[in-house]
Amino acid sequence: MKKTNIILLIIVVLVGLISLIVYYSQNKDTARVYRDFAIEDTASINKIFLADKQGKTITLERKDGYWMVNNKYKARRDLIDILLTTIKNLEVTMPVPESKLDFVLRSIAAYGIKTEIYQNNKLVKTYYVGGAPENNIGTYMILEGSEVPFVVSIPGFSGFLTIRYNTEINEWREKIIFNYKIEDIYQVKIHYPDQPENSFIAVRNSATNYDLLNYDGSPVNFKFDTLKVKDYISRAKFFGFEAFILDSLQQFKRDSLLSQQMVFEMSVLDVNKNKKSFKAYYRQNIDKLLDDKGELYPYDIDRMYAIVDDKEVVLIQFYVVDQYTVKKDYFKK
Repeated sequence: MKKTNIILLIIVVLVGLISLIVYYSQNKDTARVYRDFAIEDTASINKIFLADKQGKTITLERKDGYWMVNNKYKARRDLIDILLTTIKNLEVTMPVPESKLDFVLRSIAAYGIKTEIYQNNKLVKTYYVGGAPENNIGTYMILEGSEVPFVVSIPGFSGFLTIRYNTEINEWREKIIFNYKIEDIYQVKIHYPDQPENSFIAVRNSATNYDLLNYDGSPVNFKFDTLKVKDYISRAKFFGFEAFILDSLQQFKRDSLLSQQMVFEMSVLDVNKNKKSFKAYYRQNIDKLLDDKGELYPYDIDRMYAIVDDKEVVLIQFYVVDQYTVKKDYFKK
């Protein structure tokens, strides 16, 4: 039985190959067929342009050690690496069957994502990324100038690739509020509006000189642990968040939060006196989580809202926040 199945499989594959050879040999004089999608030398790629049919565009540009998206925000390095790996490893699995050719061409024309790849500022390849076949293995793509689309995939990867050519700008942006080296930080400030006595300023005067101040800038009235202050400032080097709030909801959510009581504000002042900050607010208990008594928590116990630099609303997580929201007495010897 197994031997019969193997023979049948071989016959099916051979028939398919013969059909494709016959089809393309009959059309080679009239159809332009290009199939070279991959770019081996991704280290020389310095710009990638993506555009969808809804008018959204993404321009990814390599700078000195990082990438920018739309010349405005730092891009997520993990997604850049995934896209570059995709560009390098693209392989044609098979041409689109003649029976589906018109459908795939119309689909790409209506929904395809245009992709331009530049090496050393020179445009070297343009292709369009469509949807996936019925089995969700591979992705329809067509090179500019070609009249024949192909099913393209990456060896060892069984999914479809369209999502890697995302045109949503917030998907490409770094989800980071603070990103410093400790030697670049001058002070970290925490303010609790409803507990001003617990607010404080941690100061790094030098690599060996740290200070702790009340929120108004006056010296604290107790002996503090210098190592704890140093450790706290070191924690503030990096603060990431979970997600952006949808652009369409930004203004509404920001106005709504500003009318509420802020939970705390955290800011970092660097040695050049540049400041970054965020204000944190409780988030409603959307998931209707219950406490041990079976009663609803008054707010979300996993996430909070934050307004970054008085502009953009994002979601932050309590398990990240907790390491920063200590009280002034924490530093006592």
